[in-house]
Amino acid sequence: MKRNLRKSRSLFWSIALLTMLATTSVFAQSEHSAIAQQINCDRPQGDAQVRSCIRLRYEASDKRLNEVYKQLAAKLSKEEKALLAEAQLGWIKVRDNSCEFEVYRNRGGSGFQGFLNECLERATKQRTAELEKYLQR
Repeated sequence: MKRNLRKSRSLFWSIALLTMLATTSVFAQSEHSAIAQQINCDRPQGDAQVRSCIRLRYEASDKRLNEVYKQLAAKLSKEEKALLAEAQLGWIKVRDNSCEFEVYRNRGGSGFQGFLNECLERATKQRTAELEKYLQR
């Protein structure tokens, strides 16, 4: 009984995570395109544009992670998808908490969000590389 409940709960969270990833990706992509058209991230002008470019890089890495996640999920059994979803939710929590801790001393400063986004980008790229290894198996 407990095992079936765990499987049902895992399946629910898998579906919820996939839905969230798909929805977030669509909104981020349209916003990303509009901002990217307005600034040149190869030569940002001023702190605001630098921060925007850092955010855009993080969003691009997150989009790539979502793509790889979906490709991997498509190759997995129902049980494996549920485990992947649980692992991914746990990873997101660890990533977010680790980055918050890493940049905590900058809280309140004008560069805080940029430092946070750089950390999130770095961790997201690492996770993408990990998931890409599973795709190659």
